[in-house]
Order: sequence, then structure tokens, then C-alpha cells
Amino acid sequence: MTVSNRLLKVILVASIALNLAFLSVFISRSILQPDKKKNSHPPFTLKTNLSLNPDQKEKIEKIIKKFKVNLLKYKENALDKRISIIEAMSEQDFDPEIVEEKTRQLNQLEGELNLLFVNALMEINVLLEPSQRLDFLYRLSRNWFFLERKHPEKERRIP
Repeated sequence: MTVSNRLLKVILVASIALNLAFLSVFISRSILQPDKKKNSHPPFTLKTNLSLNPDQKEKIEKIIKKFKVNLLKYKENALDKRISIIEAMSEQDFDPEIVEEKTRQLNQLEGELNLLFVNALMEINVLLEPSQRLDFLYRLSRNWFFLERKHPEKERRIP
């Protein structure tokens, strides 16, 4: 077994484990809360303190709703691709090239999802005023890159 095959298997197993964890959360929620009607999700509300005007808020909510619908489709397709990779690996006459091709397809799908996410962010960014945009980008970078804003008064200065 080559290093690339081992790496592929590790990546695949990690990816499958994450998907199973997400699926188990959704399943456990539906089992633990059986009295709720199926598909009765509360309406989407934008939780932010960017001081959006009603028009901005409405447009941004539409962008996010559209992204979430597409996200579900992509997640389902990605899960199908992962299952197909597992099935290919479980065959007795296992062909690493087939698994590599299926993995490339999965990576392409995940790349498309990343582009979809960034495009949604750009659509939102266009709707914001410069001061809102700065706060939005700061919040996004803080959550996306785990950055924290430093407060000058709290910084430790060396004399």
C-alpha cells in the first residue's frame, strides 16, 4: 500500500466520520423531539447587529435561504459520493484508480460548494454600506479564521 493510498483512506475515513456525526445529530434531534411536526422549521431570521435597513435585511435573507437550499443538495451529493467511494473500496478487486477518480469528483463537488459560499458572501457584501461591510468582514474572518480583535488598552506593552 502506497503512501497516497493510505492518505486517501485516512481522508476518506475522516470525511465519513464527520458526515456520520452530522447525520447522527439530525437523527437524534428528530427522535428526541418527536412531538414537533415534520418540516416545521421556524422561519429564517437574520441574527446580526449590522444595523441593516429593511430592504437590506430582506435581500440578505433571500441570499442566505437560497444558499441553504443549495447547501442541502450539495451535502446530499457529497454523501452519495462518499458512499460510492466506500463501496468501491469494499470490492475484492479493489481498483485504487477508481477510488482516486471518485475522490477527485468529491473534491470537485466540495470546491463547488466553497465557490457557492463565497459567491453568497460576495452578494451580501455588495448590499452592505462601507461601515456595515467592515463589521461583516470582521465577524466573518473571526468565525472563519478564528481571529480575535485586539483591544489596545488590553495589549501588554513592553517598555
